[in-house]
Amino acid sequence: MEGVDKKTECEKKEDIPKIYETEDIPAEKKIIYQKWEIPQIGFYWLIAELDRSENIAYGYANLNDDLFAEWGYISIEELIENNASLCRDWKPCTFEEAQKRLTQTPS
Repeated sequence: MEGVDKKTECEKKEDIPKIYETEDIPAEKKIIYQKWEIPQIGFYWLIAELDRSENIAYGYANLNDDLFAEWGYISIEELIENNASLCRDWKPCTFEEAQKRLTQTPS
């Protein structure tokens, strides 16, 4: 993504909760606000929380392996540096609904 302003990329979704704000919500009920992906290799990241000042997100990472996909901290800068793209047509939904969407959509 040539010419991407890293701060702008993160701040487009001002309604994303800050880090730890959803820690009491079960994973399947967390709202997923952004999806980042590298579709050529089947990698995707689902963002539930965001620290705008540090460009760190909390979310679900699947690196083309459902068995080893996991929740954790994600560097937005590293996503951009590795040519991941923000899915601009993503509509916020629960993680449970996101999983259903992803299994219905061909990679």
